[in-house]
Amino acid sequence: MTNLNNTDYEVVAKYIKDISFEIPDPDCFIDAAQNLGEYSTKLDINSQPFKNNLIELNCKFILEAPEKIEKKIYTEVCLSIVFKITNNKLTADEIKKLILITIPTEYFPFMKEMVTDLFQKSGFKKFTFTKEVDFKELYKLQFPTST
Repeated sequence: MTNLNNTDYEVVAKYIKDISFEIPDPDCFIDAAQNLGEYSTKLDINSQPFKNNLIELNCKFILEAPEKIEKKIYTEVCLSIVFKITNNKLTADEIKKLILITIPTEYFPFMKEMVTDLFQKSGFKKFTFTKEVDFKELYKLQFPTST
């Protein structure tokens, strides 16, 4: 297997693709601000191929309230990273690992910072996204026969 590195791809753009903060009323905001630590964070990653070897990697962060919380907010932040594969000798498996492990791992600090900033600038001053994600381990769980 080729050792994936920055010469295998070039990031063309990284941007906020979509933001949704659904806060029904001030009571929900206050309740969420007090109970944000009980919300769970989900991460959804998908990719979209484009012409000229461009790929859009979408990383969607979803914050969900537990059932016991009555006054809930719903938030979703989708960050996109558009990159071009520059090494035309990569195998399909190597490209899959590039999309699901290498790029998300490399850009996760940027994504965490963006999500934290968006929450803080939306009024949740004490919010800090601290969750770590092991993309290699997630890959192994999703594709157990791959190495």
